[in-house]
Amino acid sequence: MRVLLAQNMFHLPSHGGANKSNRVLLEQLAARGHECHVVAPLSGALRATSVQAHLSYLEGLGATVKAVSEEEVEYTYQGVTAHAVALPPLLARRVGEVAAQVGPDWTLVPSDDPGLLMLGAALRATPERVVYLAHTLQQLPFGPGAFYPSAAGTRMVKRAAGVVAVSRAAQYYLARYGGIDATLIYPHIYGDPRELTGGEHVTMINPCGYKGLAILLGLADARQDVPFLAVPTWGATPAERAELERRPNITVIEPSDDIDEILARTRVLLMPSLWDETFGYTCVEAMARGIPVLAADVGGLAEAKLGVQYLLPVRRIESYESTGHARPVPVVPEQDLGPWADALGAVLAHPELHRELSRRSRAAAREFIAGLDEDALENHLTSLRPNRRQAALAALAARAKERNTKEKGRMGTA
Repeated sequence: MRVLLAQNMFHLPSHGGANKSNRVLLEQLAARGHECHVVAPLSGALRATSVQAHLSYLEGLGATVKAVSEEEVEYTYQGVTAHAVALPPLLARRVGEVAAQVGPDWTLVPSDDPGLLMLGAALRATPERVVYLAHTLQQLPFGPGAFYPSAAGTRMVKRAAGVVAVSRAAQYYLARYGGIDATLIYPHIYGDPRELTGGEHVTMINPCGYKGLAILLGLADARQDVPFLAVPTWGATPAERAELERRPNITVIEPSDDIDEILARTRVLLMPSLWDETFGYTCVEAMARGIPVLAADVGGLAEAKLGVQYLLPVRRIESYESTGHARPVPVVPEQDLGPWADALGAVLAHPELHRELSRRSRAAAREFIAGLDEDALENHLTSLRPNRRQAALAALAARAKERNTKEKGRMGTA
Protein backbone atom coordinates (compact mmCIF):
# COMPACT_ATOMS: atom_id res chain seq x y z
CA MET A 1 0.00 0.00 0.00
CA ARG A 2 1.24 3.49 -0.86
CA VAL A 3 0.24 6.25 1.55
CA LEU A 4 0.71 10.01 1.19
CA LEU A 5 0.27 12.35 4.16
CA ALA A 6 -0.47 15.91 3.03
CA GLN A 7 -0.32 18.18 6.06
CA ASN A 8 -0.09 21.90 6.68
CA MET A 9 2.15 21.55 9.74
CA PHE A 10 5.69 20.37 10.36
CA HIS A 11 6.57 16.71 10.00
CA LEU A 12 9.76 17.15 12.04
CA PRO A 13 10.11 18.37 14.68
CA SER A 14 6.77 17.05 15.95
CA HIS A 15 6.11 18.61 19.34
CA GLY A 16 2.34 18.99 18.95
CA GLY A 17 -0.14 16.17 19.49
CA ALA A 18 -1.48 16.22 15.92
CA ASN A 19 1.79 16.18 14.02
CA LYS A 20 3.39 13.74 16.47
CA SER A 21 0.53 11.26 16.09
CA ASN A 22 0.60 11.64 12.28
CA ARG A 23 4.35 11.03 12.21
CA VAL A 24 4.12 7.94 14.43
CA LEU A 25 1.16 6.51 12.48
CA LEU A 26 3.08 6.85 9.23
CA GLU A 27 6.21 5.29 10.75
CA GLN A 28 4.13 2.34 11.95
CA LEU A 29 2.76 1.83 8.44
CA ALA A 30 6.28 2.05 7.00
CA ALA A 31 7.50 -0.55 9.50
CA ARG A 32 4.83 -2.91 8.14
CA GLY A 33 6.24 -2.60 4.64
CA HIS A 34 4.00 0.13 3.22
CA GLU A 35 5.47 2.94 1.10
CA CYS A 36 4.89 6.18 2.97
CA HIS A 37 5.44 9.80 1.90
CA VAL A 38 4.63 13.12 3.52
CA VAL A 39 4.40 16.62 2.07
CA ALA A 40 4.66 19.27 4.77
CA PRO A 41 5.97 22.81 5.24
CA LEU A 42 9.57 23.33 6.28
CA SER A 43 8.63 26.39 8.33
CA GLY A 44 5.70 28.65 9.07
CA ALA A 45 4.68 32.20 9.88
CA LEU A 46 5.10 31.69 13.62
CA ARG A 47 8.24 29.59 13.46
CA ALA A 48 10.69 30.43 10.71
CA THR A 49 13.21 27.72 9.88
CA SER A 50 15.96 28.08 7.30
CA VAL A 51 16.90 25.21 5.02
CA GLN A 52 20.37 25.08 6.59
CA ALA A 53 18.98 25.00 10.13
CA HIS A 54 16.64 22.18 9.17
CA LEU A 55 19.47 20.21 7.60
CA SER A 56 21.50 20.51 10.81
CA TYR A 57 18.52 19.35 12.83
CA LEU A 58 17.89 16.37 10.54
CA GLU A 59 21.57 15.39 10.66
CA GLY A 60 21.46 15.32 14.46
CA LEU A 61 18.32 13.24 14.34
CA GLY A 62 19.87 10.64 12.06
CA ALA A 63 17.66 11.28 9.04
CA THR A 64 18.98 10.61 5.53
CA VAL A 65 18.85 13.71 3.33
CA LYS A 66 18.13 12.77 -0.30
CA ALA A 67 17.88 16.15 -2.04
CA VAL A 68 18.17 19.84 -1.17
CA SER A 69 17.06 22.93 -3.07
CA GLU A 70 15.80 26.41 -2.27
CA GLU A 71 12.29 25.03 -2.54
CA GLU A 72 12.48 21.75 -0.65
CA VAL A 73 14.40 19.36 1.56
CA GLU A 74 13.69 15.71 0.79
CA TYR A 75 14.73 13.17 3.41
CA THR A 76 13.87 9.81 4.87
CA TYR A 77 13.36 9.11 8.56
CA GLN A 78 12.10 5.89 10.14
CA GLY A 79 11.17 4.54 6.71
CA VAL A 80 9.09 7.58 5.69
CA THR A 81 10.06 9.86 2.80
CA ALA A 82 9.39 13.51 3.62
CA HIS A 83 9.17 16.48 1.27
CA ALA A 84 9.65 19.56 3.47
CA VAL A 85 8.60 22.51 1.33
CA ALA A 86 10.48 25.73 2.08
CA LEU A 87 8.25 28.08 0.06
CA PRO A 88 4.62 28.14 1.30
CA PRO A 89 3.09 29.07 -2.10
CA LEU A 90 4.47 25.79 -3.49
CA LEU A 91 2.94 23.54 -0.84
CA ALA A 92 -0.36 22.68 -2.56
CA ARG A 93 1.34 22.23 -5.94
CA ARG A 94 3.85 19.85 -4.38
CA VAL A 95 1.03 17.65 -3.11
CA GLY A 96 -0.13 17.16 -6.69
CA GLU A 97 3.39 16.50 -7.97
CA VAL A 98 4.22 13.92 -5.30
CA ALA A 99 0.83 12.26 -5.73
CA ALA A 100 1.48 11.97 -9.48
CA GLN A 101 4.88 10.39 -8.80
CA VAL A 102 3.79 8.04 -6.03
CA GLY A 103 0.26 7.08 -7.09
CA PRO A 104 -0.97 6.74 -3.49
CA ASP A 105 -3.65 4.27 -2.56
CA TRP A 106 -4.68 6.78 0.11
CA THR A 107 -3.92 10.42 0.79
CA LEU A 108 -4.29 11.35 4.46
CA VAL A 109 -5.15 14.99 5.25
CA PRO A 110 -5.27 16.28 8.85
CA SER A 111 -7.82 18.89 9.89
CA ASP A 112 -5.02 21.27 10.99
CA ASP A 113 -5.18 22.93 7.61
CA PRO A 114 -6.01 26.68 7.51
CA GLY A 115 -7.99 27.51 4.42
CA LEU A 116 -8.33 23.78 3.63
CA LEU A 117 -5.28 24.19 1.39
CA MET A 118 -4.07 20.61 1.63
CA LEU A 119 -7.54 19.11 1.52
CA GLY A 120 -8.25 20.94 -1.72
CA ALA A 121 -4.92 19.84 -3.20
CA ALA A 122 -5.53 16.23 -2.19
CA LEU A 123 -9.05 16.18 -3.60
CA ARG A 124 -7.71 17.46 -6.91
CA ALA A 125 -4.80 15.00 -6.99
CA THR A 126 -6.52 11.87 -5.66
CA PRO A 127 -10.25 12.70 -5.64
CA GLU A 128 -11.52 9.26 -4.73
CA ARG A 129 -8.76 8.34 -2.24
CA VAL A 130 -8.70 11.03 0.45
CA VAL A 131 -8.95 10.17 4.14
CA TYR A 132 -9.56 13.08 6.51
CA LEU A 133 -8.00 12.96 10.00
CA ALA A 134 -9.95 15.02 12.57
CA HIS A 135 -7.42 16.27 15.11
CA THR A 136 -8.11 19.88 16.11
CA LEU A 137 -11.81 20.63 16.41
CA GLN A 138 -11.31 24.37 15.98
CA GLN A 139 -9.82 23.78 12.53
CA LEU A 140 -12.89 21.91 11.29
CA PRO A 141 -15.06 24.10 9.03
CA PHE A 142 -18.20 23.55 11.11
CA GLY A 143 -19.46 23.51 14.68
CA PRO A 144 -19.50 26.05 17.53
CA GLY A 145 -15.72 26.04 17.99
CA ALA A 146 -14.77 26.53 14.33
CA PHE A 147 -12.19 29.25 13.67
CA TYR A 148 -13.40 29.61 10.09
CA PRO A 149 -16.86 28.09 9.54
CA SER A 150 -17.54 27.33 5.89
CA ALA A 151 -20.38 25.50 4.17
CA ALA A 152 -18.12 24.94 1.15
CA GLY A 153 -15.40 23.58 3.43
CA THR A 154 -17.87 21.21 5.06
CA ARG A 155 -18.82 19.88 1.63
CA MET A 156 -15.11 19.32 0.91
CA VAL A 157 -14.70 17.23 4.08
CA LYS A 158 -17.72 15.16 3.10
CA ARG A 159 -16.08 14.38 -0.25
CA ALA A 160 -13.45 12.28 1.55
CA ALA A 161 -13.69 8.52 1.19
CA GLY A 162 -13.39 8.26 4.96
CA VAL A 163 -13.05 10.38 8.09
CA VAL A 164 -11.04 9.26 11.12
CA ALA A 165 -11.66 10.67 14.61
CA VAL A 166 -8.86 10.33 17.15
CA SER A 167 -11.19 10.44 20.17
CA ARG A 168 -14.80 9.86 21.15
CA ALA A 169 -15.12 13.61 21.66
CA ALA A 170 -14.08 14.24 18.05
CA GLN A 171 -16.33 11.46 16.77
CA TYR A 172 -19.31 13.01 18.59
CA TYR A 173 -18.47 16.52 17.35
CA LEU A 174 -18.25 15.34 13.73
CA ALA A 175 -21.59 13.56 13.95
CA ARG A 176 -23.47 16.32 15.77
CA TYR A 177 -22.22 19.38 13.92
CA GLY A 178 -21.12 17.98 10.56
CA GLY A 179 -23.44 15.03 10.06
CA ILE A 180 -20.31 12.93 9.45
CA ASP A 181 -19.99 9.29 10.48
CA ALA A 182 -16.32 8.98 11.48
CA THR A 183 -14.28 5.93 12.41
CA LEU A 184 -12.71 6.12 15.88
CA ILE A 185 -9.00 5.26 15.94
CA TYR A 186 -6.89 6.11 18.99
CA PRO A 187 -3.33 6.56 17.66
CA HIS A 188 -0.85 4.30 19.48
CA ILE A 189 1.97 6.79 19.95
CA TYR A 190 3.12 5.77 23.42
CA GLY A 191 5.61 2.95 23.03
CA ASP A 192 6.47 1.25 26.34
CA PRO A 193 6.89 4.16 28.78
CA ARG A 194 9.03 3.69 31.86
CA GLU A 195 8.08 5.04 35.27
CA LEU A 196 9.68 8.39 36.12
CA THR A 197 10.17 9.60 39.69
CA GLY A 198 12.12 12.37 41.31
CA GLY A 199 10.93 15.31 39.21
CA GLU A 200 10.62 18.60 41.08
CA HIS A 201 8.72 20.91 38.73
CA VAL A 202 5.10 21.71 38.07
CA THR A 203 5.20 21.57 34.28
CA MET A 204 3.07 22.95 31.48
CA ILE A 205 3.73 22.10 27.83
CA ASN A 206 2.63 24.63 25.20
CA PRO A 207 1.68 27.43 27.61
CA CYS A 208 -0.42 29.90 25.62
CA GLY A 209 -3.79 31.58 25.68
CA TYR A 210 -5.61 28.62 24.18
CA LYS A 211 -4.09 26.17 26.63
CA GLY A 212 -4.65 28.13 29.85
CA LEU A 213 -1.53 30.25 30.27
CA ALA A 214 -3.50 32.50 32.63
CA ILE A 215 -3.90 29.64 35.10
CA LEU A 216 -0.20 28.77 34.99
CA LEU A 217 0.80 32.40 35.59
CA GLY A 218 -1.72 32.76 38.40
CA LEU A 219 -0.48 29.63 40.14
CA ALA A 220 3.16 30.65 39.73
CA ASP A 221 2.43 34.07 41.24
CA ALA A 222 0.52 32.53 44.15
CA ARG A 223 3.11 29.81 44.84
CA GLN A 224 6.49 31.47 44.47
CA ASP A 225 7.95 28.70 46.63
CA VAL A 226 7.19 26.17 43.89
CA PRO A 227 9.44 25.64 40.81
CA PHE A 228 7.50 25.67 37.56
CA LEU A 229 8.65 24.47 34.14
CA ALA A 230 7.23 25.96 30.91
CA VAL A 231 7.80 24.34 27.52
CA PRO A 232 6.57 26.64 24.72
CA THR A 233 5.77 24.90 21.43
CA TRP A 234 3.50 26.16 18.64
CA GLY A 235 1.15 28.35 20.65
CA ALA A 236 3.08 30.91 22.68
CA THR A 237 3.42 34.40 21.24
CA PRO A 238 6.50 36.54 21.98
CA ALA A 239 4.46 38.51 24.52
CA GLU A 240 3.31 35.34 26.27
CA ARG A 241 6.84 33.98 26.36
CA ALA A 242 7.99 37.27 27.92
CA GLU A 243 5.36 36.84 30.66
CA LEU A 244 6.78 33.41 31.43
CA GLU A 245 10.39 34.56 31.46
CA ARG A 246 9.87 37.48 33.81
CA ARG A 247 8.72 35.20 36.65
CA PRO A 248 11.69 33.95 38.69
CA ASN A 249 10.06 30.64 39.66
CA ILE A 250 9.25 29.66 36.05
CA THR A 251 12.03 27.99 34.06
CA VAL A 252 11.45 28.18 30.32
CA ILE A 253 13.00 25.43 28.20
CA GLU A 254 12.85 24.43 24.55
CA PRO A 255 10.73 21.43 23.52
CA SER A 256 12.31 18.05 22.90
CA ASP A 257 11.62 15.19 20.52
CA ASP A 258 12.07 12.93 23.56
CA ILE A 259 9.18 13.62 25.95
CA ASP A 260 11.06 11.82 28.74
CA GLU A 261 13.56 14.69 28.88
CA ILE A 262 10.72 16.95 30.00
CA LEU A 263 8.68 14.53 32.09
CA ALA A 264 11.77 13.37 34.03
CA ARG A 265 11.87 16.90 35.51
CA THR A 266 8.14 16.90 36.31
CA ARG A 267 6.38 16.26 39.60
CA VAL A 268 2.93 17.40 38.46
CA LEU A 269 1.73 18.16 34.93
CA LEU A 270 -0.71 21.03 34.34
CA MET A 271 -3.13 20.91 31.40
CA PRO A 272 -5.51 23.85 32.07
CA SER A 273 -6.77 24.15 28.49
CA LEU A 274 -9.51 26.69 27.80
CA TRP A 275 -10.77 25.30 24.49
CA ASP A 276 -12.26 21.94 23.54
CA GLU A 277 -9.32 19.58 23.33
CA THR A 278 -9.72 16.79 20.82
CA PHE A 279 -7.91 14.39 23.15
CA GLY A 280 -4.77 14.87 25.25
CA TYR A 281 -1.84 12.67 24.25
CA THR A 282 0.51 14.37 26.73
CA CYS A 283 -1.93 13.60 29.53
CA VAL A 284 -1.71 9.87 28.82
CA GLU A 285 2.07 10.08 28.28
CA ALA A 286 2.55 11.67 31.71
CA MET A 287 0.15 9.34 33.50
CA ALA A 288 1.83 6.30 31.97
CA ARG A 289 5.06 7.43 33.62
CA GLY A 290 3.37 7.83 37.00
CA ILE A 291 3.08 11.63 36.90
CA PRO A 292 -0.17 13.10 38.30
CA VAL A 293 -2.02 15.40 35.90
CA LEU A 294 -4.28 18.33 36.76
CA ALA A 295 -6.43 18.79 33.66
CA ALA A 296 -9.27 21.03 32.56
CA ASP A 297 -12.69 19.47 32.14
CA VAL A 298 -12.91 20.29 28.42
CA GLY A 299 -13.52 18.14 25.35
CA GLY A 300 -11.34 15.07 25.00
CA LEU A 301 -9.19 15.87 28.05
CA ALA A 302 -11.90 14.28 30.19
CA GLU A 303 -11.45 11.19 28.02
CA ALA A 304 -7.66 11.27 28.34
CA LYS A 305 -7.76 11.46 32.14
CA LEU A 306 -9.09 7.89 32.14
CA GLY A 307 -11.19 8.37 35.25
CA VAL A 308 -8.32 9.41 37.52
CA GLN A 309 -8.83 12.30 39.98
CA TYR A 310 -8.35 16.03 39.29
CA LEU A 311 -10.40 17.01 36.30
CA LEU A 312 -10.92 20.69 37.11
CA PRO A 313 -13.29 23.48 35.97
CA VAL A 314 -12.29 26.38 33.72
CA ARG A 315 -14.10 29.24 32.02
CA ARG A 316 -13.80 28.36 28.37
CA ILE A 317 -12.81 30.60 25.50
CA GLU A 318 -15.97 31.64 23.69
CA SER A 319 -14.67 34.16 21.14
CA TYR A 320 -11.59 35.05 19.12
CA GLU A 321 -10.09 38.08 17.43
CA SER A 322 -8.56 37.33 14.05
CA THR A 323 -7.74 40.64 12.40
CA GLY A 324 -4.05 41.08 11.65
CA HIS A 325 -2.93 37.83 13.28
CA ALA A 326 -1.54 34.59 11.87
CA ARG A 327 -4.11 32.64 13.88
CA PRO A 328 -7.20 33.74 15.85
CA VAL A 329 -6.33 35.35 19.18
CA PRO A 330 -8.46 34.03 22.05
CA VAL A 331 -10.47 36.35 24.25
CA VAL A 332 -9.57 34.69 27.55
CA PRO A 333 -12.19 34.92 30.32
CA GLU A 334 -11.02 35.64 33.86
CA GLN A 335 -10.29 32.34 35.55
CA ASP A 336 -11.13 31.07 39.02
CA LEU A 337 -7.82 29.83 40.38
CA GLY A 338 -9.35 28.40 43.54
CA PRO A 339 -9.90 24.78 42.43
CA TRP A 340 -6.50 24.69 40.73
CA ALA A 341 -4.65 26.18 43.72
CA ASP A 342 -6.39 23.77 46.08
CA ALA A 343 -5.64 20.72 43.93
CA LEU A 344 -2.01 21.66 43.35
CA GLY A 345 -1.50 22.48 47.02
CA ALA A 346 -2.93 19.12 48.09
CA VAL A 347 -0.84 17.07 45.65
CA LEU A 348 2.37 18.91 46.57
CA ALA A 349 1.77 18.94 50.32
CA HIS A 350 0.79 15.30 50.82
CA PRO A 351 3.33 12.73 49.60
CA GLU A 352 0.89 9.87 50.19
CA LEU A 353 -1.68 11.52 47.89
CA HIS A 354 0.98 12.05 45.24
CA ARG A 355 2.03 8.40 45.48
CA GLU A 356 -1.56 7.19 45.20
CA LEU A 357 -2.26 9.44 42.20
CA SER A 358 0.96 8.26 40.62
CA ARG A 359 0.00 4.62 41.08
CA ARG A 360 -3.55 5.05 39.80
CA SER A 361 -2.44 7.19 36.86
CA ARG A 362 0.17 4.70 35.71
CA ALA A 363 -2.19 1.74 36.07
CA ALA A 364 -5.01 3.45 34.13
CA ALA A 365 -2.70 4.68 31.36
CA ARG A 366 -0.94 1.36 30.92
CA GLU A 367 -4.30 -0.43 30.71
CA PHE A 368 -5.48 2.08 28.09
CA ILE A 369 -2.28 1.71 26.05
CA ALA A 370 -2.42 -2.10 26.26
CA GLY A 371 -5.89 -1.97 24.74
CA LEU A 372 -4.84 0.04 21.68
CA ASP A 373 -4.49 -1.63 18.30
CA GLU A 374 -1.37 -0.61 16.36
CA ASP A 375 -2.92 -2.20 13.27
CA ALA A 376 -6.11 -0.12 13.44
CA LEU A 377 -5.22 2.44 10.77
CA GLU A 378 -3.71 -0.18 8.46
CA ASN A 379 -6.81 -2.36 8.78
CA HIS A 380 -9.08 0.62 8.22
CA LEU A 381 -7.28 1.73 5.08
CA THR A 382 -7.17 -1.81 3.75
CA SER A 383 -10.92 -2.22 4.16
CA LEU A 384 -11.88 1.26 2.94
CA ARG A 385 -13.28 1.68 -0.55
CA PRO A 386 -12.48 4.62 -2.84
CA ASN A 387 -15.16 7.26 -3.31
CA ARG A 388 -15.93 6.51 -6.95
CA ARG A 389 -18.53 9.27 -7.11
CA GLN A 390 -15.85 11.87 -6.42
CA ALA A 391 -13.65 10.43 -9.16
CA ALA A 392 -16.54 10.71 -11.62
CA LEU A 393 -17.29 14.29 -10.57
CA ALA A 394 -13.61 15.22 -10.87
CA ALA A 395 -13.48 13.71 -14.37
CA LEU A 396 -16.57 15.68 -15.41
CA ALA A 397 -15.05 18.89 -14.02
CA ALA A 398 -11.78 18.23 -15.90
CA ARG A 399 -13.63 17.66 -19.16
CA ALA A 400 -15.69 20.81 -18.65
CA LYS A 401 -12.54 22.81 -18.00
CA GLU A 402 -10.93 21.38 -21.13
CA ARG A 403 -13.99 22.30 -23.21
CA ASN A 404 -13.98 25.84 -21.80
CA THR A 405 -10.29 26.22 -22.60
CA LYS A 406 -10.83 25.04 -26.17
CA GLU A 407 -13.82 27.32 -26.60
CA LYS A 408 -11.85 30.33 -25.36
CA GLY A 409 -9.07 29.37 -27.80
CA ARG A 410 -11.48 29.29 -30.72
CA MET A 411 -12.97 32.64 -29.73
CA GLY A 412 -9.49 34.12 -29.48
CA THR A 413 -8.67 33.10 -33.05
CA ALA A 414 -11.99 34.10 -34.55
